[in-house]
Amino acid sequence: MGTSKYKPKFDVDQLISSSEASKKFGEVRKRAKSLPQFITENGNVETVIVSYELFEAMYERLAELERQEELTLLQQIERVDQNPESSKSWKSVRRES
Repeated sequence: MGTSKYKPKFDVDQLISSSEASKKFGEVRKRAKSLPQFITENGNVETVIVSYELFEAMYERLAELERQEELTLLQQIERVDQNPESSKSWKSVRRES
């Protein structure tokens, strides 16, 4: 996966090393119910633990965005099918750039 230019923000209290997380997993799980917990490895965030409620909300939002994107693409395809002259070839778009 690539990196995003929009990085999540978090407090230092939400950072925990992987070795500490393995020793205190129950505590980490408990804390994750109210705030995501960022597990680090060699100073880099490697894993995020979130509550199931937050995961479900993120999943639903992602699914909704994908449905909206698909609808937009289908509408654009339909417009081009109805009026092919209004579209440009990819080659002509690249030449204009």
